Amino acid sequence: MPLPYERMGSDGWVAQIGPVRLYLSDESGAVSRGQAALAEAVAGSLDARRAAASAYLDLFVDRRKACGDAEEPWWLDEIDFRARPGEAATGYAFLFTLHGDDGGLWTVDMHAAADGHRPYRFERRQG
Repeated sequence: MPLPYERMGSDGWVAQIGPVRLYLSDESGAVSRGQAALAEAVAGSLDARRAAASAYLDLFVDRRKACGDAEEPWWLDEIDFRARPGEAATGYAFLFTLHGDDGGLWTVDMHAAADGHRPYRFERRQG
């Protein structure tokens, strides 16, 4: 079942899966077809993709040091399907927060391939 998209300004679209917002690019006045297909695939297995991205962060981040609680879950807030300059349209990013990590936004970049979706980079921004 296709996700319901709403126009977000002049250059993008947004959809919602529960509390998680999905951002896609505009393509000639409509949702990018390639990004929409990728968003549908991710939405169909969101729990598994979220778990893979969270596990990837746990390889590098000590949650106890980051937020004061080693058991604090990674809270998925957004998924960005808009391609960054120079990156393939097969990429997307999960954006997480940790309660207690005030202003921290953790991004895990994912790559979709025929043999699965894999995390390949993370970063933390302070906002």
